[in-house]
Amino acid sequence: MDVVKIRRVGNSNVISLPRSLERLGYTSGTSVVVDELDSGELRVIPASKVRDLIRETGRRVVAENREALEILERHDRRQPARSPARASRSRSRQRSE
Repeated sequence: MDVVKIRRVGNSNVISLPRSLERLGYTSGTSVVVDELDSGELRVIPASKVRDLIRETGRRVVAENREALEILERHDRRQPARSPARASRSRSRQRSE
């Protein structure tokens, strides 16, 4: 773990990353996503890995809520599929009656 200082460059605060992090893909010009955690810590993720993070989060959410999603799936199967245009015509008819 290295201790670095925050510097002011123009209107921005800058943190210099140690060279040892280059092996992880943090090289000059790399786009990163900076996320503030509830604890006040910052998480820095290479932008190229954000898709993997989203996919991982989605899998976790589905696993944690599998029962609720299965209930919704069963409910949707019982409902006849209606096209948006057909549903709109049906509402129009109900208003005119």
